[in-house]
Amino acid sequence: MHGIILGGHLEREDTSETRNQLTRIAEKDMPDYWPSIKRSAGGHRIATWIREHGWDIEVIDFWPAWTRDELVELFEKRVRKDTVWVGLSAMFPLGGAGKKNQNRVKEITENIRHIKSLYPDLVFIGGSQNISATLGYPLDYYMGGFAEYGILELLKMITGQSHECIVHEREYWGATRKVVECKRDYPAWPMPDARMRYEERDFMRSDEIPMIELARGCVFKCKFCSFTVLGVKGDHSRCGDSLREELVENYERWGISTYTISDETINDSPQKLKKIADVVRSLPFEINIAGYMRADLLVAKPSTWQDIWDMGLWSHFYGIESFNHKAAAYVGKGMNPDRLKEGLLKVQDWFQAKGKYRATISQIIGLPHETQETFRDGRDWIMANMPGHSYNFYPLMINDGDLHAMATNPSEFDRTAWTSGVFTKKTLDEMGYNLDEIPENLKEQVDFYMQAKGVAKWQHDTMNLWEAFKLFAEIVTEPTMAKSLSPGIFFYHRYVTGGAYSLDDMTKTFNEIEPLGKRVVDIHKGIIEDYKRKKLEWKHE
Repeated sequence: MHGIILGGHLEREDTSETRNQLTRIAEKDMPDYWPSIKRSAGGHRIATWIREHGWDIEVIDFWPAWTRDELVELFEKRVRKDTVWVGLSAMFPLGGAGKKNQNRVKEITENIRHIKSLYPDLVFIGGSQNISATLGYPLDYYMGGFAEYGILELLKMITGQSHECIVHEREYWGATRKVVECKRDYPAWPMPDARMRYEERDFMRSDEIPMIELARGCVFKCKFCSFTVLGVKGDHSRCGDSLREELVENYERWGISTYTISDETINDSPQKLKKIADVVRSLPFEINIAGYMRADLLVAKPSTWQDIWDMGLWSHFYGIESFNHKAAAYVGKGMNPDRLKEGLLKVQDWFQAKGKYRATISQIIGLPHETQETFRDGRDWIMANMPGHSYNFYPLMINDGDLHAMATNPSEFDRTAWTSGVFTKKTLDEMGYNLDEIPENLKEQVDFYMQAKGVAKWQHDTMNLWEAFKLFAEIVTEPTMAKSLSPGIFFYHRYVTGGAYSLDDMTKTFNEIEPLGKRVVDIHKGIIEDYKRKKLEWKHE
């Protein structure tokens, strides 16, 4: 039997990276949102899994870039007598500030509605880690979480086979939706063989940076985190042989050797790091990878650094969250800030001496116990002691109302904000909301989130949401931010895919390379147009 999976998402300019990029948005030099050049990790993972169970599954990447006429033509060529279902894989909900973006979201949603009307016998299934990412689409079923086991049972059900599918009816936005809750009913972790296998009809490029999975689940339970699988016990890492086979196949067939890692925490286990490093050391070629790291574990375990380097993991994302000890400890990151700072400098020196090192350092504005002064102090330390890296920060966002109800994996903050005794709910007037205090090129974005019904209007003893957004706007528009930063490690694909920049350029700052702009977006559009042409010309044998 046959199925089609639509994969892809929209990307937006990362407003915390550089003021130059904000200026480009304000000047309409590049779109607020554009189709991502990154492949659909979820779509290709599910396609790989279902093929192993007897299905013919084709992934259609970059689907938000397809026009309605192109989608109609594609479906006319693809839908067969044995076509059963259409999947839609999403990473984040479509949405965001700006009329231009809202119009684009409406257009994309209506395209799906039109295709669905042309093929009423096909079953349309949405898949995402949080079902909120797909609820905006008119689909028959919605799946949340790692879906390997759940999708097989659902497909058995819709094809009339004996099955153990559990479908829940949930009310969202005034409508009853059919939901398969994979985390609860079909837990799919650990997953020793989590490979993604691409096909000739995927038309992969050597300069792409796909996602790869080294383990599934996180041993930690940070209060702000809404990842699917938290607090896992024991070994939840990939089989080394499976990983090696995936890396070798991608290199030999497509020339791919650079990846983003999907793990919530790569360095949670020295044993896991050694296993992965042994795999990479056995390869006859070099790989480069980037992903999430616990900075406190890195500082506490320098014995792991050589394995991390040998893995090709020289691009690190650190969720520091705060250098205020009480604030960091409150969310689950309790290392003494002085020890953490000293250790980060040693890490920086060690990896730079090895030849390559790039960090994205992330903080949350507005954690309980954090004040505006302590946050600025932490930001100033980063800029003074770790200059030239990528710096990511954003106000503490807590889901509320419908957005909380739609979250498959609500964080502890989402679940307990109003019962914790720490947060209180405030109105915009009570927080002193005044959009005139925000720079012009940020007003639309800030107003979108401050007005959104699904964003909790929180306040605690030292800050509230509005004060956090004002601090965000103040810092992101400082002139010193504009050129002192570098590409964020999860955005390498934006620069490297298409050849506008080399991977070595990712170690440079925006003093040395041009920040992301219309030129690169146009390159991506050309790649996607070429992909669409090849897809439309391809014929099933």
